Amino acid sequence: MRKLFLVILALPLLCNCAEPRVVDEVNMSQAIGYDILKNDNVEGMFVIPIFQQDMMGKYQILSGTSTTTSDVQAVVSKKADKPVLLGQTRIILFSEKMVREIGMTELTDYLYREPQLGNRVILAIVEGKVKNVINSKPSNKNVNIGIFLSGLINQQIETGNGPDTNLHLFLRNSLEDGGDSFLPLFKLINNEVSVSGAALFHENKMVSKVPTDDMFIFKTLVQHHRRGIYKFKLKDKRKSDIVVESIRSGSSYEVSSSERNPSITIKIKIKGQIKESMRSENVTNRKMIKKIEKEMEADITKQANRLMKDFQEKSLDPIGLKEKYHAKNKKLTYEHWKKIYPTMDINIETKVNITQTGVSE
Repeated sequence: MRKLFLVILALPLLCNCAEPRVVDEVNMSQAIGYDILKNDNVEGMFVIPIFQQDMMGKYQILSGTSTTTSDVQAVVSKKADKPVLLGQTRIILFSEKMVREIGMTELTDYLYREPQLGNRVILAIVEGKVKNVINSKPSNKNVNIGIFLSGLINQQIETGNGPDTNLHLFLRNSLEDGGDSFLPLFKLINNEVSVSGAALFHENKMVSKVPTDDMFIFKTLVQHHRRGIYKFKLKDKRKSDIVVESIRSGSSYEVSSSERNPSITIKIKIKGQIKESMRSENVTNRKMIKKIEKEMEADITKQANRLMKDFQEKSLDPIGLKEKYHAKNKKLTYEHWKKIYPTMDINIETKVNITQTGVSE
């Protein structure tokens, strides 16, 4: 028993001793980016942190080209002093041009089967060249660009208007019949990287986008969430900007069982507080709060209707209405769904409850 105790006690020491040696023997990628070139070859870029004393946040970018994404890693490893491994990869970037021309099934099949990658790795799309984003300098100089970009997405998920996303969720939604899914979009503006909305996918390829102005509504339609910011203009003489911070938002769905007149009612509920108002008058009285609630309800309903009509015209279903309709109509086939979805009656009902104000004027 005493020997067993000594062995157990020694295990952490052995692991701690081995860790620096392993890190020193490999190039451990924390981010990967892919661009498609004019000759249809793929250029891959790997962000490798430098684990040395007094070099916090320092990193190198190793790149190579090949005919496939899966082979780029081997090509880069042949040119490097140490093999490139993917075990610490947090985010993988694809250019918009690449995902419009090449199906995501082809691009993600290798990633899904790669044992070094976890299912929670983030996938993201870049408007423009991925190389420019990878080579940009993060505002936080103590982290490399890969950690910065993954942190940017996670911050949007936790406190902003970005819905949950990772490799597992994307594949789950996109691999079913006529699967539709979404991924976050990055854009380089004045040499700074920002989240610019969401890329929408239908049957394997990117076909559309949700701009940043619509992301609060989009997230509310996709999932329940506790954080997010919504800005709209009040219908007063000054057309004042009102900013509402969500405390709790989400949607519920009522599905008709009629085959002749299929319909879905989407009930949006938002509980929030006024974060900022550009009005000179007081917005804390109950009468004004009621006015803000009603105008916000009308604004959100209008915006949600516009989004849903756009999705129907493009035969896109990123919020998963097919699954909700199928739960009520078990005989539904994908072929039948394709026929009824573009002209289906989709009704939006919005309820806003402003619970407190805490306004800065």
